[in-house]
Amino acid sequence: MRLIRYLPLRVLSLLVAIVVALVAGKFGGEEYELRDPENCKLNFTIISDVHVETNNWKRYPAFTRGLQNVPKSKSGNDAIVVLGDSVMCGQYLENVIFHGLMELFMRGETVLPVLGNHDAGNGEGDPAKILNRWYRFTDAFFDLQLEHPYYYQVVDGYYFIILGSEAEKTDECVYSDTQLTWLEDTLALAAESGKPAFVIAHFPLHWSKDENLQQTWRPLQILQNYYSEHDLFFLCGHHHTPLQRDQSFRFQNGIPQIYAPSLSQLTSGEDYHMDEKTGEGIVVELYEDSITFRGRNFVRSEWVVDDDGTPCERTYELKNPIGPSVS
Repeated sequence: MRLIRYLPLRVLSLLVAIVVALVAGKFGGEEYELRDPENCKLNFTIISDVHVETNNWKRYPAFTRGLQNVPKSKSGNDAIVVLGDSVMCGQYLENVIFHGLMELFMRGETVLPVLGNHDAGNGEGDPAKILNRWYRFTDAFFDLQLEHPYYYQVVDGYYFIILGSEAEKTDECVYSDTQLTWLEDTLALAAESGKPAFVIAHFPLHWSKDENLQQTWRPLQILQNYYSEHDLFFLCGHHHTPLQRDQSFRFQNGIPQIYAPSLSQLTSGEDYHMDEKTGEGIVVELYEDSITFRGRNFVRSEWVVDDDGTPCERTYELKNPIGPSVS
């Protein structure tokens, strides 16, 4: 029944995506290999802030070329995490284009979308209508029947816990008491697995506000308490953080925090075009006693390095090693 219900939307989106890809795309990006595929326990890709904007044609080649190369790991992806702001204003056609491209390039992948402020309208239009549109598209393309902007999914035994702002003003990040209690309960389930947990949001933690629109550190405190005994990694976007070791891969306020770049970030000013940073995302490789976050440029099909040639990556040792797999 659901397939029939969403069939017209899926067909329309796919047809639009094919046209966009043929006009703006550049095909033939290279496959890549994990550092140690035989011993990798879990690998997934992080992309953020794609910002599909209907009338901004200069951005089209960036997100089209970037998205097509995300699933090109020779080992496959256990998940693809999309950290929000996939579109610019939550408009219908923007969602058609973005989700059509995801269908074209990533069909069959486990995609975990996060609600960003731009996905929720960025202050334009009817917030309730735009949020319902996001629910509809995530259901149609990612098989997620959501009632709230927060949810969790277990991938190969690992908990991916997605937070979502409940603000009426989309430039604010509001977490209700209900959502934060849910977060604590879900982390308790993750603890039972004995495996690292991933808490994921569009906004960094310092944006967090309570239901009275007052800054709150409760989300951070919940994560700090959990990290005192268990392995946890917080992933966020929003800031379009450049992929440099000291900026993106942090140990901040007592927990590991990963700040993702914008996949289709362009240069600003009059000369608005793709540059060497356009197309950046993060490849995550989890091993028996460590986890590595590696910057990859999906437009240029290459690993990201700093100006001095140092790889933009960081390895964190696990508090609780996973141990060898049982055959």
